Amino acid sequence: MKVQVDVDTVLFDMDGTLIDSTPAVNATWVEFAKEYNLDIDHVLHYSHGHRTVENLKRYIPSLEGDALMKEVVRFESRILEIAQENMDRAIKTGNTDGTIIAMPGARSLLEQIQCGRDENPARRAGWAIVTSDPEPYAKGAELSKADISKCIVVEDAPPGVLSGKRAGARVLGLRTTHEGQRMWEQGADWVVPDLSYVQAEWLDGDRLVLTIDTEEAPTRL
Repeated sequence: MKVQVDVDTVLFDMDGTLIDSTPAVNATWVEFAKEYNLDIDHVLHYSHGHRTVENLKRYIPSLEGDALMKEVVRFESRILEIAQENMDRAIKTGNTDGTIIAMPGARSLLEQIQCGRDENPARRAGWAIVTSDPEPYAKGAELSKADISKCIVVEDAPPGVLSGKRAGARVLGLRTTHEGQRMWEQGADWVVPDLSYVQAEWLDGDRLVLTIDTEEAPTRL
């Protein structure tokens, strides 16, 4: 079912929405699981959609203060190291497994939105949208000088969907990493398999319209 939606600003989550770094993240968790004796299957099942600091607090409660932040930096640095190692291998062998790649439809949609048409301070923001707290998306709207109620948040994780809804935005959920049912349960306004089901166009010069080929919401949640 296709719907057209007028929008002032689109606020994107990153991992699982625009890019996929899952192999590198999972490989990093395997290393930390061995080091800290964690249940890797449990961690991989429940960690996606939460900040590294939140995950390390949850799974390694002995880490506190400076020690916690040191491990956060080490974890996130290791993700990039593994991704780079995999990229180096890909260049040599052509095997792109484990590299950080663009999600389906992401590149095309960003080009359609023309995210570089105006210099937008929000594009340079350093925070990550990975929590059920509404503050990150509210801050994104503020930096974009947009009314949050006229923004669309694009998310692949249930906590992120909840974050967008709590901030007052409309939310488009992607089924790239979680079942659509979980997106609907957190209040998503629309759910699609990935960004290839979304098109964008500018009308009258300054009116951004998204065409969303959404799935139908379940009758019971």
